[in-house]
Amino acid sequence: MTVTTILVAHDGSDHAAQALDWAAGLAGQVGARLVVVRSWSPLDDLAKHRDHADFHEMHDEALAELREWCAGAVAAGVEVEPRVVEDLPVPGIVTAARDCSADLIVCGTRGRGAVKGLVLGSVARDLPMKAHLPVTIVPAR
Repeated sequence: MTVTTILVAHDGSDHAAQALDWAAGLAGQVGARLVVVRSWSPLDDLAKHRDHADFHEMHDEALAELREWCAGAVAAGVEVEPRVVEDLPVPGIVTAARDCSADLIVCGTRGRGAVKGLVLGSVARDLPMKAHLPVTIVPAR
């Protein structure tokens, strides 16, 4: 199997940053490009910034933040395409992976354990069942 495109799910957390670092290392070794995806909901941002109702501006801010998160991979010489998808995390990641013809999905995990994962839901738990392509879960350090 040749890996040319690696999709990395990123939510701004430390465990997502660790997964991005791991994926950037792999991409550098195999010559793949990274597509780094942030699932975003304007309603979440609207709840945080009640006085801020410009959805285009909020999207641009989410993309700028994602670009900052990708800076290390870009500095390492890896081709990186940041994408903000307006969807729930798992469906957004799966759709983005299909749209960019990803060969592999990489995401981090908080390592909360089975019980908390069942109660709170888990992208790392659900993604392998929905993605229909290889998924690498990078555990929290």
